[in-house]
Formats: sequence, C-alpha cells, structure tokens
Amino acid sequence: MNAKSLTTMSAAVALALLGATVTLAQDKPAATATSSMTHTATVTKIDAKDRWVSMKMDDGSMLDVQAGPEVKNFAQIKTGDHVSFTQEDTVSIEVVPAGQAAPNVSSGSSVVTAPAGAKPMGIKVDTVTVSGAVTAIDYGKRLVTLKGPKGNLHTFEAGPNAKNFQNVKVGDVVVVTMKSATTIQVMAPGK
Repeated sequence: MNAKSLTTMSAAVALALLGATVTLAQDKPAATATSSMTHTATVTKIDAKDRWVSMKMDDGSMLDVQAGPEVKNFAQIKTGDHVSFTQEDTVSIEVVPAGQAAPNVSSGSSVVTAPAGAKPMGIKVDTVTVSGAVTAIDYGKRLVTLKGPKGNLHTFEAGPNAKNFQNVKVGDVVVVTMKSATTIQVMAPGK
C-alpha cells in the first residue's frame, strides 16, 4: 500500500472513529478503538515430513496449514493439542497542536517466538503511524481538510460525537496509529 492510499484510509478511519469512542487529550479530540477475534482448534493430524497440520476448528470446520520454517519447535506439536489464534487491531487518533508533529508515514514490525523445546507460539505486531496537517476547517459542516505526507489533500466529516471539535485549528496535526497483533499458540490438552 502506498503512502497516499494509507494516508487516505487512515484519515477516514480517524475521523470516523472520532465520532465513536472519544476521550480528551490536551483539549483536542482523541480516540482509541480496539477489536479482537479469537479462534480455537484441535490438532487432528500431523505430517511431520512436509510440516502439515490438520485441525478441527471450534465451529467444526477442518483446516490444513503448512508450517513454514519460521515455526520453531514444530516437533513439539502433538495430535490433540489445542491451537489458539487471536487477532487484535487497535486504531488510535490524536489531534496535536501545530509544531508538535508533521505529516509523516512510518511503520515497523516485531516478532516474539517460543523458546527452544516449548510448544510453538508466536506473536507478531505491525504498527503504522500516519499523520496529516489540518489545512481547512468548516465548523458548521464539521468538515476537516488534511494534507498528507506527499502533499495530497483530503476532506473528511468529523462525527457528531467528536468532542472538542471546536478546538481543532488550521495547522494542527491528526496522528493515526494502527496496531495489528496476531498471536498463535499451541497448548497441550487441558491447559
């Protein structure tokens, strides 16, 4: 995804969320929203040679997954083990005064895996931060125009629940941080 489309998506999400759960930060609008989804499965079959694992999902469906070389401790997986998959996504939005931030895009990832000899486990967290400067505001229509890192302009409508909207000024910067955490853990039955 390029910086322009990422900025567009982030700003749209930001202003939409400002209409949702809103908290106060330096008398400017700020919000955080988190969604989480967990699925569980039971290992029914293992093909150690080709590193395939067959699982029965909690909804009764079957799933076959080939474990790549990044899956450490593959030999520790046993038939009957329970597997938990969790996806948690968080979007945070903050409006900061002019001069405290500049239009920018940054990203990074981190990975944690199980120690040697333990059941396989992995956590991957991806973070993207996008910011855009406020270039125009129509308080009556609740419209805000943002200038992204590449100079692109986009106008968005702030939700009716965006508290302190009247405190947003031209030059302020909308900072959107998106974090996506994926956790996969294999556990022995009964754990």
